[in-house]
Amino acid sequence: MKRISPVAVLSVLVLAASEAPTTADESMPIPPIQIAHRGLLRHAPENTLPAFAACLALGMGFELDIRTTKDGHLVVLHDDNIQRTTNGPSRSVRDMTLNEVKRLDAGGWFDKTYAGVRVPTLEETLSLVSHRKRGPTIIALNVKDVTRKGETQLVDLVEKYNLLGESFAFDQSDEMSRRLKKLNPAFRIGQNVNRQSIDARIEEGLLDCFLLASLPTADEVLRLHDLDKQVLFNFAGSGEGRRNQDAWQRAAAAGIDGLLTDYPLECRAAWRAADRVAVAPALDLRGVWVETPWAKPVIDRGRFGAWDHMAVDNPYVHVDGNTLFCFYEAQDKPFAKGGREAFGIATSSDGVHWKKLTSNPILTTGDDGAWDHIVAKLPVGVIKRGQHYHLFYSGRDSRTKQIGLATARQITGPWTKSPDNPVLRSRSGDWDKMLSTHPTPMFEIDGRYHLLFRGMERRYEQQGVGLAVSTDLLHWQRLPTSLVIPANEEIASLAVARSEQGFVAISQPMDLKRRSYWLSNDLQQWQKGPPVNFRASIAAETLSNPFLFDGRWTVLYEQKDRIYRAVLHPPTDQQRK
Repeated sequence: MKRISPVAVLSVLVLAASEAPTTADESMPIPPIQIAHRGLLRHAPENTLPAFAACLALGMGFELDIRTTKDGHLVVLHDDNIQRTTNGPSRSVRDMTLNEVKRLDAGGWFDKTYAGVRVPTLEETLSLVSHRKRGPTIIALNVKDVTRKGETQLVDLVEKYNLLGESFAFDQSDEMSRRLKKLNPAFRIGQNVNRQSIDARIEEGLLDCFLLASLPTADEVLRLHDLDKQVLFNFAGSGEGRRNQDAWQRAAAAGIDGLLTDYPLECRAAWRAADRVAVAPALDLRGVWVETPWAKPVIDRGRFGAWDHMAVDNPYVHVDGNTLFCFYEAQDKPFAKGGREAFGIATSSDGVHWKKLTSNPILTTGDDGAWDHIVAKLPVGVIKRGQHYHLFYSGRDSRTKQIGLATARQITGPWTKSPDNPVLRSRSGDWDKMLSTHPTPMFEIDGRYHLLFRGMERRYEQQGVGLAVSTDLLHWQRLPTSLVIPANEEIASLAVARSEQGFVAISQPMDLKRRSYWLSNDLQQWQKGPPVNFRASIAAETLSNPFLFDGRWTVLYEQKDRIYRAVLHPPTDQQRK
């Protein structure tokens, strides 16, 4: 039988995994990042650029080992002795110059197809990460042997390739950790921590990243996240005990940020299989949305003089376990009398009874002259990345409407506007001369975040749907550059959910009688579906994103400046025909 080369196998693995996108919405947290121990070491020679490049192509992170050569260069090599992973003799890397190390073959020992692969320098590796990463990643820098001069090189290289937020050093002494922090306080320090040492490590305040040595619990992860710490599960090592799918699933369910493993592809497949099981059931397009309770708002306007006295509208719902968070906009008085629009949060455990936060409004208009000094509204797309929640909203000045970002460590706030706002800007003379948000979640597909938005040539005229993508939730690119739903549909609002049938959206055209479903598999290609059957006491205007709660598809929506609720009922026998 002809033997297939590891390079060919690796290419197939990368292609297959990258063409099977993962998708997450606000009701399903983004899975942790797999951190491949020494790179994809079961499919390429460990600690080499091919092993690292494969991880980046797959949207994974990786761990690497750093040592110092005789002439002071930082190289990536696990063992002090070069013999195991190169064609060199029994010799310490500390006794060799970089030129000597670079003459070694670091791939032929694994398979002849990798003959000629060299030991990479740390700079070559970080440069690869900077240029090839496809989305959020985690690079674990295992410091094996670094000199005092090398410490400065390490920090300088991480700074040079803009990886301070996506890498951390670990296994070094606490004394070295303090010196690294002194060189740059933003340089992140990690360490393996057992359960008994968590309290002590928190108290000393040195660590940014906790590599938990035992299976994490949800309480441990939540506690560390509340302290703004990154939480990883160190499950590296070979053998059946380290390819335990139950442990992978339980660690992910605890809310960790990443998992260090020798089996990242198997772990990835296990998590994806779990995601497919967790996907919400199909939204029956033949069903009937019924206002429940009938003719009674579930979120009403505030008392006279309150920030939300005049109107509450444009709801967006984030589901977090058994709690619903409704982000909504409100107005205190008419604009002609100095009124302003801002937004706040109400919470509920049943979808019917809601309690407004006493800290409302959570965000309001900007200072005079700011891009959002007239209006801050339409809060949407709440998603948690790392230790922070990210919220998108629409802002307007006297010239145009644009989209901004706010972040918070707790979903209830305090929320802080990004200094880079607006993160998605209008384009004069184009179809999105003005733009604003839709009541849709943020969707993550294969390492990239997707945000649907409304583009307008003029305010409330020629309204179409655009799509923007990002790898960091801050820098956005329109994809494609044209509209994904044309402007002649005049869609003022598009409420989107994900279910087992793909992405399902409910449109709000200018003529509410023309409200219809829209369907897509990738958020780029949309097909118009049947009309929406909606029964409400008054014409239902802007709908929230449909969300599954207590086994039923539900929406909140605006009617006459108040917020109501509707539940999807199965079709009647006549409708089924």
